[in-house]
Amino acid sequence: MTKPGSSLYLINHGDIGARLGSHLDRGCRRAAQRPLVFFRADDIGVPSRSFAQLITCFQKHRLPLCLATVPAWLTAARLQELRRLTGTGSAQWCWHQHGWVHRNFETSGKKQEFGPARTKSALSASLRQGKERLTKLLDTDFHPVFTPPWNRCGSDTLQALVDLHFTAVSRSKGARPETLAALPEYQVNVDLHTRKESIPELALENLLRELEQAIASGLCGIMLHHQRMNRAALLVLDILLGLIAGNKKLLPVHFGDLAAGRQAQSNKSAIA
Repeated sequence: MTKPGSSLYLINHGDIGARLGSHLDRGCRRAAQRPLVFFRADDIGVPSRSFAQLITCFQKHRLPLCLATVPAWLTAARLQELRRLTGTGSAQWCWHQHGWVHRNFETSGKKQEFGPARTKSALSASLRQGKERLTKLLDTDFHPVFTPPWNRCGSDTLQALVDLHFTAVSRSKGARPETLAALPEYQVNVDLHTRKESIPELALENLLRELEQAIASGLCGIMLHHQRMNRAALLVLDILLGLIAGNKKLLPVHFGDLAAGRQAQSNKSAIA
């Protein structure tokens, strides 16, 4: 099992279920309307025990999941293994694009696959290759939404996404540059597995605060990394999914649902 990305999962928190539930409820009370919640699992494409545990957990609670899939990692044989768990054509999953090869091209600064170190033509070519590969492998299960590796990309990439008819981009809260009017953004604002705090209790306090604030905002996006899950992380995920599934004030969605909602609102506005 890969070392967990957060100190949060190095100790047991006996009251974590009650604390998570309390902050979920507080977020709901602060929200102006029924909050939407989506989960985005990054770095998908290679079958593993941790991937199987992730999918099984979501199937248990019958909640949707956005699968950010690295095109270069996915082969027909690997997809066959993954689909033994997910099935084909299930509305529970939103398979979408996560970079092309998930490789850093920057020689300095923060890691980026789709940053300033590459030309516009190179960025566009990688996006096109990835989209074509996933469309061929996934067929109608593929959703043309783009999650950049490390949640970072530049303005040239955003424009290329529009040109290539992607319907949305998903990055971290506060990501820059801002997206374009023609490209909706579904930001993740809760980090479950790659937190940087060295003190477990501080990590939990910050997670609870993030979760409450995200729910209160009306759109809570929770980022997952199945490779970073140990037994404790899987238990916390199971508890959180159970709380969300049982909370009627929350509406679990994935990117396809969000796109359909935007289209319905657009049609309603056009009629009005």
